[in-house]
Amino acid sequence: MRFFLKFSLLLALIIFTSSIILPRRYGFAIPRPPGPALDKQIRFNYLEDVETLRPEIVLMGDSTLGASTNVDELARQTGQSMYQIGIPGSASALWYLILKNDLAPATYHPKYLIVVFRNSLLTAPGYRVHGSYFDLLDEYADREEPLLLQNSYLNFMNPLEVLAEEYLPLYVARSNVRQAIDRHVRYFSPALFGCNQNCTDLALAELFQGADFEPQALTDAIGAAESYLYTPERLDFADQVGKSYLPEMIRMAQENNIQLIFVRVKVKTNADDPRVAAYVNDLADYLSQNHAILLDYGADARLTSDLFLDAIHLNAKGREVFTPILAQDLKILLAGE
Repeated sequence: MRFFLKFSLLLALIIFTSSIILPRRYGFAIPRPPGPALDKQIRFNYLEDVETLRPEIVLMGDSTLGASTNVDELARQTGQSMYQIGIPGSASALWYLILKNDLAPATYHPKYLIVVFRNSLLTAPGYRVHGSYFDLLDEYADREEPLLLQNSYLNFMNPLEVLAEEYLPLYVARSNVRQAIDRHVRYFSPALFGCNQNCTDLALAELFQGADFEPQALTDAIGAAESYLYTPERLDFADQVGKSYLPEMIRMAQENNIQLIFVRVKVKTNADDPRVAAYVNDLADYLSQNHAILLDYGADARLTSDLFLDAIHLNAKGREVFTPILAQDLKILLAGE
């Protein structure tokens, strides 16, 4: 009982002290709106490029876009000018923000926007939105993004988390505190031996760039991250679509006379899962009803296992195989428009 009392007093002291120090240290007020804080800066690099280059087709996706498609060759074979927005680590939340804040407000709009995705990624708004991924989102987000906060953050919080986000400074500043601790651990000991922050960063970069990591470890890491997309909840299209950015992306594209084309690339992860097939069928029906186009290569037998670099990326030979396949289907599609 005495131990519990000491623990309770210490906890109360920490909460009280942090409630005074942390808001001042990191510049927030209590109570505050739940969810991450966005700054008011927006990058308009894609808007500027599209207005300057005036491409007929814009392609958008993550690293699987560059791995699967040679955009210059695709443009040559289709006879269409193209511009690529391929951002490694991006997902539907970032694609929504770029469409909303960079492409839709432009004075020039491409005729087609091709979004390259895999399986349930289009209806997984909580995928790749935390940590360094949030920093990337913040670059293309306005100060006020209610749909982003609701779909990617608040929908995944329980009532206690929401209250903590509003009223508990120690919880609000948890990432800042963790980063401060990480910095101390990383730089304190080397400084004792005369190695400053820049010296430490260079040493760590050289160590990890030269490390001979086991290939299977990378494959396992990708598989662990991808597993989020294949939970029963994520593969329930009817339940997820209303909480996703897909309806709003379709609305914005139609409002700006941009034809959306969604290209599902093949991956080796859960390739034979019947739940994925059911999900894709529902997705295809939804896109058809909303005048968007789906080109589905998720089960394409021409993309054999030897054409993959890892679980989700094609290798160089795979890109050579897939690019003309996509080009041929786009030529047929565009000829019919």
